[in-house]
Amino acid sequence: MVLSVGSFTLFTRHHDFPYSYHPDESGKVGQLIKGSRNYHHPLLLLSLTDVAARVGFVPRTPQAIVETGRAVSAALAAGTVVALALLAWRCSGLLAGWGAGLAVALQADLFETAHYLKEDPALAFGLALSLLAAHVWWQAPERKTLRFLAIACGVAAGGKYVGIIALLFAVPLLLMRRATGLDWRARLRSFAAVFAITFLACNLPLFAGKISSPFRSIRNEMEGVAGGHRGITREVPHGEYLGMLRKDVPPAVGALALVYALALLVTARRRTPAEWVTLLLPLGYLAMISCSPKIAGRYLLPVSVLLPLLAVLGAAEVARRVFSPDSRRRRMLSGAVLAGLIGWVAWAELPLLRTSFAGFQHDDPAEVAAWIKAHLSADAIIAEDHRVNLSPDKADGWSTNARVPQKVLDANFAPDLGTVDELLAKGVTHIAVCRQSYGRYFSDETQAQGTGKTGYDKRRDFYERVFRDGELLKEWPRGTISYLQPGIRLYRIAPPKTPPTPPAN
Repeated sequence: MVLSVGSFTLFTRHHDFPYSYHPDESGKVGQLIKGSRNYHHPLLLLSLTDVAARVGFVPRTPQAIVETGRAVSAALAAGTVVALALLAWRCSGLLAGWGAGLAVALQADLFETAHYLKEDPALAFGLALSLLAAHVWWQAPERKTLRFLAIACGVAAGGKYVGIIALLFAVPLLLMRRATGLDWRARLRSFAAVFAITFLACNLPLFAGKISSPFRSIRNEMEGVAGGHRGITREVPHGEYLGMLRKDVPPAVGALALVYALALLVTARRRTPAEWVTLLLPLGYLAMISCSPKIAGRYLLPVSVLLPLLAVLGAAEVARRVFSPDSRRRRMLSGAVLAGLIGWVAWAELPLLRTSFAGFQHDDPAEVAAWIKAHLSADAIIAEDHRVNLSPDKADGWSTNARVPQKVLDANFAPDLGTVDELLAKGVTHIAVCRQSYGRYFSDETQAQGTGKTGYDKRRDFYERVFRDGELLKEWPRGTISYLQPGIRLYRIAPPKTPPTPPAN
């Protein structure tokens, strides 16, 4: 209870920023308000949000709904903390359980993703619950623990399609561990039935008739993961996620997680398959996402939340070996060592958490709007990348409720509004661009694919022209929270000066 309430309170701080800042949240809010659904992702998060909004009599407005959904994400993230704490308790004792709960709760990526109406915390919760259920099943193989394992795997798959990876370790454990009164066929049948019921329960709107074709949506989502994003791809496997881990994982966490891995190798004969799964799941997941050209830091969340758990389990291995708990005095010394190492892990995680916490209090799009109001004339016309967020909503390109008195022309990518010359012909005087939008067109790692090359070249040429010929008025650098500090530049553009006509002879 303490871990769940404490984590939920932490994860819901400063989650009231506008729903338009995240490019995916507006679509999800639209589904909730209209009562429609698509199958780009499983429906667990949206279903829970809809229930929470109706039970709480939340107004059916975009901002109210998105904040409710963010609270649901925070609850799922808090559930991840509790599940991994219980897992550490079963593996290494009560102190390790509390330590793992603290370490996971302080993990910066979990804190950040808990602030969005996105499926990543649902996936993390499902995988954490599946690992806990795998240990419970191995220690007590019976009908109710089998059902728990099937439900956990169903929740993982219902959180996000990639959660189906839980079956890759659950089914082998199911077959390897014998249960009284259940042969392997009976175990598989029972598991499959409960898994299917759970997955369907997570996707109840499937029976409401107000959804897009699930197979078409799943196919489109898988094609995006396998083939790239918005006409852009990269060579695979790649090392992008390894680079993120090197940058963001504190040395204390990495070192103690490595200790746990080495301890498993050294004592392999005494270890259960469930313990090996705890180590191999994040490694397998990392290898899998490194083979997709579609990259986002949030995709790394299942690895990020499991590393603090492994670190605490590694700390418990160190404490046991330094002071074998065969007497009360040695147990106290072992506990002191474990507490110290847990404190080291928590202290190492705090700087990144503080940075993320501060990031959610710093709203660059609002600052950009305030600067434009103060410094640009009222007759200025601004074209923008949508992530600049001067115009959260649009109709036929023109803003319907711009946050500035000036006219705003908006598109997901400003180049889609036309060439620089075409915008000048429309009277556009300024262009606001966002690094989150233009950055992908200037990365050595990315390349155009297939029919997307024409659009890729057009957008890159547009941004190059703006950077070369435009006058940079003000820049707001990219910050920790990419949706609140996306890296914004404001340029003044003007027609090219006509060279003076030489006098006639």
